[in-house]
Amino acid sequence: MKSRHRQQGIAALTAILVVAIATILAVNLLWQTSVEMRRTENLLLQDQARQYDLGGEEFAKFGLAEDFRQKGAGGIDSMDEGWAKPLAFEVEGGSLQGFLRDQQGLFDLNSLVGADGKRNPPAADQYRRLLTLLELEQPLDPGTAEALVETTIDWIDPDTLPELNGAEDDRYTGRDPPYRPANFWFTSTSELLAVEGYTGEIYSALQPYITALPRPSQGNSWPLNINTAPELVLASLMENTSVDDMKPFVNGAYELVEDFRNDVPGAAQIPQDLPLDVRSSWFLLTASASIGSAQSIMYSLLERDGEVIRTRRRTFEAK
Repeated sequence: MKSRHRQQGIAALTAILVVAIATILAVNLLWQTSVEMRRTENLLLQDQARQYDLGGEEFAKFGLAEDFRQKGAGGIDSMDEGWAKPLAFEVEGGSLQGFLRDQQGLFDLNSLVGADGKRNPPAADQYRRLLTLLELEQPLDPGTAEALVETTIDWIDPDTLPELNGAEDDRYTGRDPPYRPANFWFTSTSELLAVEGYTGEIYSALQPYITALPRPSQGNSWPLNINTAPELVLASLMENTSVDDMKPFVNGAYELVEDFRNDVPGAAQIPQDLPLDVRSSWFLLTASASIGSAQSIMYSLLERDGEVIRTRRRTFEAK
């Protein structure tokens, strides 16, 4: 009798154990299914958000082409035009926001080296002045700024001979992990964080004033648009000029570069081989789409050639 009761108890415990295991497996299966469904839903939302970003890019292209059609080849580009105003749209399931920024109102890092692969002196001098004008806890003195100019030139020039205070392979291969300078044009300003001498503070202060554009087919650099350049970039055109000195001339609507040179004190000293213009061909679109819990941010570098607008670079950032 005791043996029979013992067998029944073991059978009951076995049944309970089987039910417990089955329950655990069922709950785990339901959890995994729920996670996969949520992951799939997020991927679909993320893809939808990217499609909205791409739609925003097409809208920006249309706006830039229409701007050219209205003004013609002789029209100027300034900050009071429609393309310079941020836009926001309500879309199905979320929202889309975007704005264009003229990249020819910024200092082009690739102008530091000319078409011959060597230092471009006018651009190098401007960049040194730009670095000394940055608002930092400890402002850069001209010597430190010049050293940064030289390490930046060495990063993109094709040779392996360092500038006087520059840095080539031997400076980077000793790091952990080791790497080599690009010896090629910047494709992103964030590359500066890998260049000798730059800190996070310097890059954060510098980033709003710089760009990295493809090389022009002629000349050493794209001309700077004086109508869209911020006051710090304008101040960097001349020696002994402060940001406050340039505030009255920022966001102008000059139709001729000569008018700018005549209006701005000291502008006569700007080298003629530091090209200036009142028109632009390069714009950066920042588009941000939010759909449900998904957000996609897209950066598109757009080139305007008359009424033809081309996407030259595009990157996505998911959140």
